[in-house]
Amino acid sequence: AAPLALARGVTRATLRRDFPTAARIARWLVLLHTEGVPVPLDPAPLVEHLGLYGAGPRLALDVAIARRLLGLEDV
Repeated sequence: AAPLALARGVTRATLRRDFPTAARIARWLVLLHTEGVPVPLDPAPLVEHLGLYGAGPRLALDVAIARRLLGLEDV
């Protein structure tokens, strides 16, 4: 139930253009994904979208953490 609730939350926040909230939720969704929990959406395009359209230091931190967890960012 938790992955579905997180996916719904991040989708709603993104559609509202509340990118800081979406990035926080996406970070938790990515953490579940990296632990092998099946999630109902692919978090990589979501994180890329948030990084492109969002702004602010907290959002940048959440996106950087999510990208690192996904292996999209070099160490």
